[in-house]
Amino acid sequence: MSYVFTVDQIRAAEQVLLRAESSPDELMRQAAHLVALTAEAMCGWEMSPVQQVQATDDRILLLVGAGGNGGDALYAGTELLRSRGVDAVLLGRDGRVHERALAAFTDAGGTVLPELPRDLRVYRLIVDGILGIGGVGGLGEDLALWLELARQMSTPILAVDVPSGVAADTGALPEPVETTRMDLHPGLPAPDTDVDPADFLGRRLPQHVTADATVTFGQLRRAHAVSPACGEVVYADIGIHDLSLREELHRRVVDGGSVLAWRAVHPEQAPWPEPLSTLSTTHVPTPEPGVDDDKYSGGVVGICAGSARYPGAAVLTTTAAVRATSAMVRYVGSQRQEVVRALPEVVASATVADTGRVQAWVVGPGRGTDDTARTELAELLARPEALIIDADALTLLAEDADLREQLRQRDPAVLLTPHLGEFRRLSATLDSPVPDPADDRIGAVLALSGALDCGVLLKGRHTVMVTRGSGTDIVTVDAGSSWAATPGSGDVLAGLIGAWTASTVADTDAFRSRYPGLDDDPNLPLSLVSTFEAVTVHGMAAWLAAQTPDGPGPTSALPIAEAIPRAIARLSR
Repeated sequence: MSYVFTVDQIRAAEQVLLRAESSPDELMRQAAHLVALTAEAMCGWEMSPVQQVQATDDRILLLVGAGGNGGDALYAGTELLRSRGVDAVLLGRDGRVHERALAAFTDAGGTVLPELPRDLRVYRLIVDGILGIGGVGGLGEDLALWLELARQMSTPILAVDVPSGVAADTGALPEPVETTRMDLHPGLPAPDTDVDPADFLGRRLPQHVTADATVTFGQLRRAHAVSPACGEVVYADIGIHDLSLREELHRRVVDGGSVLAWRAVHPEQAPWPEPLSTLSTTHVPTPEPGVDDDKYSGGVVGICAGSARYPGAAVLTTTAAVRATSAMVRYVGSQRQEVVRALPEVVASATVADTGRVQAWVVGPGRGTDDTARTELAELLARPEALIIDADALTLLAEDADLREQLRQRDPAVLLTPHLGEFRRLSATLDSPVPDPADDRIGAVLALSGALDCGVLLKGRHTVMVTRGSGTDIVTVDAGSSWAATPGSGDVLAGLIGAWTASTVADTDAFRSRYPGLDDDPNLPLSLVSTFEAVTVHGMAAWLAAQTPDGPGPTSALPIAEAIPRAIARLSR
């Protein structure tokens, strides 16, 4: 598993190793070797169509800041000079640079350029060593314009530790900078004659590096778990004598307060060389029922979704639940005929009170926010079963203080599954401060969970979740692709989580029946394990749904739901 650490934890662990160095920059040179390994691997990637047309050389360019990241880049450049040309641009304020690393680089034959190069066609890769984990603020207009040119040229970027401009502890990004000039960068070729130079005035450009890959050391920083700007994150251990940075970091894992990172799908590219590692994909349990199982023993889920206005939400949420489990799925609501026509396995009823035995409920997708929906949510909050609250039901919580108080007072497990907009609307109603997820995704989820005393799952490419009773442990899951960014995909996730929660309840009840006397923890059904496994399955299903014989193509929510069995099979291998 990949643990995630704060800057303070990283620095404290590094200090133990730095005090044990027997020669200057011993630890830095180990880190630089990993940078060089990663750079060589990236140079082996297939070139983009733009690069194939325009490439004139195979050099590497180092963007070198004043601190340790700049030193890592220069020492890595020294190693890379054995196989290819390497140039460096010194970008430290007031000309500051790691002098020993610079001397090693120039002595090995590296070239220091007087300014950012105007022609990027000669470069196969850019290495970002501008800022380290302590870097704050944006990179300024000059670098923003130059990085925009690199993006247009499709030149890959490798970031050292954390992409410059990305806050290491939160993944927050600086405000974009508005351009004040009519050229892409001082000294760069003017735009084509048919382009009006004034078009470049007033553009808002990112002040941070967006990396294709980031290489880091020991274990992950928090930004790696939440920021798409990091690209593919790779890491490996470094150490001095018998001391290991990874081991030192693991001594700082907080019991009941740690962050773990996983991913759903690995990108399809050449494997990274040893000793580099990437985020792991979790193994999910084999889905086959046991010899004594029946339609009830696998956990029964109840779905309260859909309405006359949004009938599709009922079908999508229920389809996901059916495809995720061999046990019974019950549907409650006005779309009974549509649901049973699409899914004859489902048992439908008109109201929650009319429904038979259920071990977990899902409420909200396409349900509406009228008085009937409000009454239904209040009824579910008063029931003893585990509850997943999504979509319209989250809007009801944001609008009704009595429902929020009922949520806080509830004993059985609850999980809220908002997207970014729903999260902001709900957190705006609270007296206690909740960070904006754009500023601190992990901190925001922890704060909302604490304020409402329930589990929270913030959806996105990087999903972040915490469950009540987990001791504030946080789990993040990188979907590995963005194919789930399609209408109805959240409904599919809600149904999937509901089915797996019901299964966890059934397993827990069976375990307690065999071993009586165990503590009856009402939050156990919505454990972090079952929840992040469901998120992982959803990410894999989205990726599978986008695959065609001719390569990936657009997909939608129903194919994602239908791909759930295949995703479970792949992840259980």
